[in-house]
Amino acid sequence: MKRTTLSMWAVLAAVVVLGLGISLLPAQNVVGLGTSYAPYDNFHAPFLDPSRWSLYGACWTWNVLECVREIQNNSLRLEVKSFGATNSNDGIGYGFDELHFANPAPIRRIAAQLTVRRASVDACSANAGTQAGQSLIVGTFFNSGSGDPNDDVQAFLDIEHYAGDPPGQLDALGFLYWEGQFFGGVDLGHPSVGETLIAQLIWDQPNHQFVVSWTDANTGKMTQAFMPYSMPDLMQAAAPDRFLAVRTFAPNCVGVCMKSAFVETRFYNVWIGK
Repeated sequence: MKRTTLSMWAVLAAVVVLGLGISLLPAQNVVGLGTSYAPYDNFHAPFLDPSRWSLYGACWTWNVLECVREIQNNSLRLEVKSFGATNSNDGIGYGFDELHFANPAPIRRIAAQLTVRRASVDACSANAGTQAGQSLIVGTFFNSGSGDPNDDVQAFLDIEHYAGDPPGQLDALGFLYWEGQFFGGVDLGHPSVGETLIAQLIWDQPNHQFVVSWTDANTGKMTQAFMPYSMPDLMQAAAPDRFLAVRTFAPNCVGVCMKSAFVETRFYNVWIGK
């Protein structure tokens, strides 16, 4: 689902990277976050806190050989590797690893300090479908008026590595999803594997838009985009949700060797605003 649709607002940070780790900063000290954010989790506890994070959303295992969701070295480590089938040139071997907010409905903005540590995707020239490894902030924010969950509106900030990208290059995207369609996609440029970023997804309801962004924590450079929408936005989502995720789309490809897609991302700090 590369270069589909992502509209979000970019945020930024003057986050300090230390020799052996990354400093953990309260929201008011992170450039661009301001007082509208509160610290949510810095992953310093030995285990994930069920009062903050839902029990829902573990790994999809049908096409997955490796999947990790754990606190490691004061960070949330999400990792997944999926494989495509070898008897078809259609479709993908999908994998995901997710961590959902325990009480998502009040949250209107999410910011995360993260690093995509590794990402790789095997290409299949005979399969033109999606071939990507993604790191995401996702929210299901409101319903367009029917109360049917199919009319819930989702927003995505996606930092992905796509088959055919140069090694180490990532593509930052924003997009919306409603009634079975992706739309409103925006291009947010090219961060790199190994960079520490501050990524932000905001529901700007008064202006009927979503804002997405990412900021390079070393340089302070911010890339930002807006995703307007025209649906009514006064009804709460039938199935409200907010989560962090990694997803893989390994192409099915006829041959001897299975194609794979892999991504590992670390989240160091998460902030929220209501």
